[in-house]
Amino acid sequence: MTRKINIHCRKDRKGLRMAYTPTGDGKSLVLQGITISCPYCKEARSLHNMTEEKFLEKVVGDKFFI
Repeated sequence: MTRKINIHCRKDRKGLRMAYTPTGDGKSLVLQGITISCPYCKEARSLHNMTEEKFLEKVVGDKFFI
């Protein structure tokens, strides 16, 4: 069964209509070089040097707040 992790804005807690599916490789980089902007608060964020292992540690339930 594949697990889907929804990505949410940290500031206003709204869903960004994006999801991430873990690959199982803890050393691979996650969302490298992608800038995500929130359509509600207009802030742009990106992840730098975050491995899948670190990404999964910060997941709350099935949500990741960026």
